[in-house]
Amino acid sequence: MERLIFGFPRWTPDVTWSGGGWEVAYPVANLGVLPLNRVARSTSLTTSATQFTMTFSAQRRVQLLGLVRHNLSIHAKMRVRIWSDASSTVLVYDSGWIDVWPPVYLPADLEWEDDNWWEGTYSAAEIAGTSATRPIWLGRLYSAHVIKVELDDVTNAAGYVQVGLCEVAQGWQVSVDPTLGFEEGFRFRTEQADAMGGVRYFNRREKPRVARGEIADLPRNEAMGRGYEMWRQFDIDTPFLVLPFPDETLHWLRTAYLARSVDPGRIAWAAANRSRYPIAYEEVL
Repeated sequence: MERLIFGFPRWTPDVTWSGGGWEVAYPVANLGVLPLNRVARSTSLTTSATQFTMTFSAQRRVQLLGLVRHNLSIHAKMRVRIWSDASSTVLVYDSGWIDVWPPVYLPADLEWEDDNWWEGTYSAAEIAGTSATRPIWLGRLYSAHVIKVELDDVTNAAGYVQVGLCEVAQGWQVSVDPTLGFEEGFRFRTEQADAMGGVRYFNRREKPRVARGEIADLPRNEAMGRGYEMWRQFDIDTPFLVLPFPDETLHWLRTAYLARSVDPGRIAWAAANRSRYPIAYEEVL
């Protein structure tokens, strides 16, 4: 499997946002700030409204982006284009129109009678109420000065498109896979109370995804120059994208998200010029 990617360094704070049609109370600049419930919301569903442009102060090397906490419907599409110059004349990347919700099931996982058998995507019922992240992995580094994202979701039942954050990063792809035992799951926050008669009541609360593991044999210079620096610069408050296994596209929507570090422990000496690098992060809600 292809190796884990951390969205470090991140370029989102360097972006100037423009383009499209966005509500005054929910402007396009909200795509670059937290909390995630401070969304950018389009004024309509026309494709001229549901687009935005990111301009950097200088060329930035980019290979990872993410639409975080969006309300795009199951049949929505998107397009990402990247120019290396400030005047948007030198096009270096064009994704074409791609699905916002790519396949998440193999044909064997579904029954012939299922509405989503042909596409292998989530059904509309399955994503109801979901705050999703759509990662965009470019596969290599591109020198970017301007990035344009276009969204096509003209049948969205909400009557608008909204996104909590558009994260953009250079991306650090570790040179060594995590060791066996890498853990992924949730931190459950649902509250429960038992009545006198034994009936149990629940208050469902949103749950963050979590992951924990270790890279047992990371080159020392990488552990310090990348891993140590990410901890030092980001601490536990700065968010970043994570994409654990880029070639595992079937599970991107399950495993890729905006996260923050949870105190993972310490970098340990493994051997001459090799380090054990602990991993622990939790999704930003």
